[in-house]
Formats: sequence, structure tokens, C-alpha cells
Amino acid sequence: MPETPKAALASFVIYAAILYKVNSSLWKFIFIGYAVFRLMQTDFAKRAMKTLSRDLTGLFLLVRVKREINKRLVANRPIHEIFLEKVAQNPNKVACLEVETGREITYRELNTLMNKYANLYKSEGYRVGDVVALFMENSIDFFAIWLGFSKIGVVSAFINSNLKLEPLAHSINVSKCKSVITTPSLLPTYNAAVEKNLISSDLEVVIASETSVQGLRNINAELQHTSDAEPHVDGINFQSVLCYIYTSGTTGNPKPAVIKHFRYYWMSMGSGSAFGITSNDIVYITMPMYHSAAGILGVGSLISFGTSVVIRKKFSASNFWKDCVKYNCTCSQYIGEICRYLLAQKQTPEEKQHKVRMMWGNGLRAEIWTDFVNRFNIEKIGELYGSTEGNSNIVNLDNKKGACGFMPIYPMIGSLYPVRLIKVDEETGELVRDKKGLCVPCRPGELGEMVGVIKKKDALLKFEGYVNSGDTQKKIYTNVFKNGDECFASGDILFWDELGYLYFKDRRGDTFRWKGENVSTTEVEGILQPVMEVEDATVYGVEVGKNEGRAGMAGVVLKEGTDVDLFLTEITKRLTENLASYAVPVFIRLCKEVDRTGTFKLKKLDLQKAGFDLVKCKGDRVFYWSAPDKKYKELDENMQKDIETGVYNRI
Repeated sequence: MPETPKAALASFVIYAAILYKVNSSLWKFIFIGYAVFRLMQTDFAKRAMKTLSRDLTGLFLLVRVKREINKRLVANRPIHEIFLEKVAQNPNKVACLEVETGREITYRELNTLMNKYANLYKSEGYRVGDVVALFMENSIDFFAIWLGFSKIGVVSAFINSNLKLEPLAHSINVSKCKSVITTPSLLPTYNAAVEKNLISSDLEVVIASETSVQGLRNINAELQHTSDAEPHVDGINFQSVLCYIYTSGTTGNPKPAVIKHFRYYWMSMGSGSAFGITSNDIVYITMPMYHSAAGILGVGSLISFGTSVVIRKKFSASNFWKDCVKYNCTCSQYIGEICRYLLAQKQTPEEKQHKVRMMWGNGLRAEIWTDFVNRFNIEKIGELYGSTEGNSNIVNLDNKKGACGFMPIYPMIGSLYPVRLIKVDEETGELVRDKKGLCVPCRPGELGEMVGVIKKKDALLKFEGYVNSGDTQKKIYTNVFKNGDECFASGDILFWDELGYLYFKDRRGDTFRWKGENVSTTEVEGILQPVMEVEDATVYGVEVGKNEGRAGMAGVVLKEGTDVDLFLTEITKRLTENLASYAVPVFIRLCKEVDRTGTFKLKKLDLQKAGFDLVKCKGDRVFYWSAPDKKYKELDENMQKDIETGVYNRI
């Protein structure tokens, strides 16, 4: 029977005591050799040796990244000055290219464009700390505007271009912006919120496009008469606020996370360093640039490594590999949904002709990992885990199928990593605490919530939080490992296997992930509950076959006598007008009899376990969202089976 680590250590101590009394060199050699042999026979030691190379690689990466960040912190120069280093190194190198328009811009030209945006707004009285909301699609201008604004200390709020009405208005209003920059294609969506008095009509709206809109300023036209000199503004450094990037969080409407210059650089440089990005890479960007994935990890490679980026306005599965071949792309990003969409496409010559050596992102399921890598000849998958606002980030360095990262299983190296897993009660979702009131750390082989240790004196381990301090406090656990300490609460449940690899399992709290986007259940409930026919409603995520994430489902209790058809018509209109497509519930369950908590809330956990299984729903009517018809249809046993098996996937 293999010896336990404690028993082996005890033996080692005994042998050491004996050695102290032994004078013979030969016997010392024998005792030391035998003690080491006994120690190496433990299961723990065998597993540790298997992961030693990986763990040391991770440790060296962590040290290298921290050394670079600390060097930049000492210099205290903002990231636009780091970008100027790349401009000086390769002024005539192509920085960005837009697929749809064919527009191409060099590093020197891009910096000139940034300067014009900065000088225009500086001349209009914008100062350090002022906020401008960017409600725009992917483009060169989106990047040029916010990095240009950073030169004068103006903070850019990255608004999700899929939002409508209330969520859109909340995102803009909470930023306390002085103006909004948008495009002709998004202007009708913005105006719809203004017409309903959700956004003040006094807020200045500016168009950024080659196409003008009558009655509104066109920022592009004004740039022709603006200076392109490098602006100089005091009071901006590496720890200044750069932008707001919104996250669903665990409750309520989208929340603006505060991103400072150093955090942006740390995220882009750290992930790029982990996966070997260099100045020779051409990065293909198809994900929305208002997200941290494309907005930081993707386009941030220009700042951190001096790459070239190819920007597509919106992801297209049929054009993905064609674009990669046409523009000689070497790297691209993914979310799990993108990988599934690409696998669902018919085979084309381009999927073997491309030069993409590395794809990085999150959510590539283990079930399709091998098929994806083999079919498209991807040399390296850079799966990672992290959150826009959090300080807990991990990476999969060695292509381990399905893993989103790792934590060393031995304490000496593990203690150097700032992330931990803590136990959560599977039934209640509450943290498990010991008799002293402290959280219980997980061991290899257990599930737990990922947390990041907060150290206020360490720039990389600080939690900057959100614009609203109340939202920030909700994401902090106290008295976690010792009295008085603090940790960032990720809200994510991960599994830690015997070799230290981590696997994403679920989100706890009031958020689920569908089609690569976080959906706040309380946001959707806020749309459902004011409807007169609704007595009560709760929203939750349910698993759908082999789809990534969880699909939205609403458990609804209707008032007696309600006409179901009229209700579905009304609620369809309300949901599609107010929510992004990914946030519209895929299923609606009309509950006749429901269990409630002591505070009269619907028992969400029971509803979630039943999902859209008609047997478990105990006779309740269930409706599914038919995307082609843009309406809810009643679910029957045959359609339930088709959805579960993927035969029907238009939801």
C-alpha cells in the first residue's frame, strides 16, 4: 500500500534524527537514499513529479509577468505611451485591417488618428476623468477612439452593442458620461430608448462614420480640421482609470468594471506571453470589442506585442477560414460557441490551408476539443479562465484537453499562486465555513468556488471593482482563510483534479452563460415581472444537450383566467424589444403549482433541476423559442427529444 505523505515525512524525520548520531558517510548515504525512496513512493509524490514541469513553467511565467508589470509600475507611464514604443519600432507596419471595408492603417497612421480624436475632445473642454460612452460595432475607429481618449485622461465606457431599451439606458446612465459616440446602424436602437424617456434627450450624441446623419455631429468629418500633434496632459499614469468594461456580474443590470491602465496591460501582456504571441503574429478578431476578450486580449496585442490585427465586424462561420487564409492570420480567439459553429460547417479547402497556429479563449468543451484541433490543424489551444473585473486568472499552458488552467497540488509552489478554491454547499449554494467561521479550502478531487486573494498593496492582486461601490462590496468575501482577509468572489464553480488541472463546471448565483454571453437572471426577471398577467416569475439557466453554457428558462405563474396566447404574444414583444437575443429565455414554463421559500420566492433550484423535461415539469405547459419564427411554440415529447439530441438546434 502506498505510504501517505504524512507517514513518509514522519519516517524522513526519524531517519534524519538517526543520521545526526551516525558518523559513517556510507551509512549516511544509505539512510538518505532510503528516506528519499520512501518519500517518492507516495501517490502524492508520483503525481507531483508528473506536474513538476508544468508547475515550474507556470511559476516562471508568473514571475516574468510580475517583473514586467513591476518595471512598468516603477516607470508609471500610461499604456498609450507603451503603444508609442511600438509605433517607433514599426511605423509603417500594418496595425489594423477591416474585413468588410478593406480599410488598412499603419501604426503611424493609427497613432495620428488617435491624436486627432484626443485633440478634438480636448479642444471642447474634456478633461481627465470625464466619461464618453462608445456604443459602436467592431471597427478600427472603436480602438482608435478609446486609446486616443486615454491620452487626455478621458474614460471610455464600452457599451454592449446588442443592448436595447432598459439595459442599454442603464449602461449609459450608470457611466455618468458626458456624451455618446455611436454609428448610423445603432442610432435607431439608441433613439428608441430616448423616445421612451429612458435616456435624457439632452445627452449629446455624436456619429462616428463616413456616413452622416442629419441633425447630428459627425466626428469623422470634424477630424479633417483637427491637429494630429501628440497631446500632452498632466496627471495620467499607469494607475489611472482607462475605461469601463461591462459585466453581468451575479445580480442586476450590466455593471461597469473599472479597468485601469496597468490592468489592461497586465491582461493583454500576460495572456499573450502565456501562449507565445509575438510581433510577427496577425490576430483575427471576430468577437465583440466591447468585451474584454477581443477588447483587451485581442486588440491589446497591438499595445503589448506590436502585432497586426484583422477586424471583422461580426463573426461569420462560413467566412472564418476564408478570412484567415486571405489575410495570413496566425492567431485567433474563440468562445465555445464559435468552435461549435465552425465544426458544424461543411468542410472547405481553406480550413486546411490557413496558417493559424494558435487559438485562445474560453469555453472549448472537452467533448469537441479533439475534433476541433484535428479537423482544423490547430497547433495550440490557449484555454484560459478569468473575469473582466476580477483578480483570479488561470491559463492552460500545456494543451490539457478540457482544462481551463491549473493550480499546483503541493503547498510550497501552490502558495505562490493567488487563486484558491473554497467549498460551497451544493444544495443551498452557500459557502461552507468551519467552527471558526473561516471558509474550507478544497483539496484535489473536489469542487469549489474560485476566489482570488486580495492584497491592497499589490497592484496585481487589488480588486478595483465597479463604478458603484455597493456592487463592488457584493463581490468581496471576508474572513476567508484568516480573520480580516478578503477575496474576490468569482461566482464560478470549478473542479480541481488529482493532478491539479481545473475544469469549469457552473456559475453560482444569479448569472448563467449562453452563447458566450453572461445573462443576469434578475435583468430578465425585471422584464417579465411588471407584466400584469404575471403573478410571479423566476429565471434560471438549464443545460441543453451538448450546447455550451446554459439556456435561459423562465418559470412563470400566471394570474387565474389569463389568455395564454395573448400573454405569449405580449411577452415575446416585450422580451425581444428589451433584451439582447442571447438573453431572451429559450424556454418558458407556465407553473400551476410551485414550491416557495420561507420568503415566498419560487424555489429556483427545484425548477432548474426539472429543466424542460416534460415528465419532471409535472404537467406544466412548456414553450420553446423558435428562432426562425421568432415566437414561442409549445413543447411536446418529440421536440424535447430533438432539442436534447441536437436534431433541432434553432433556439
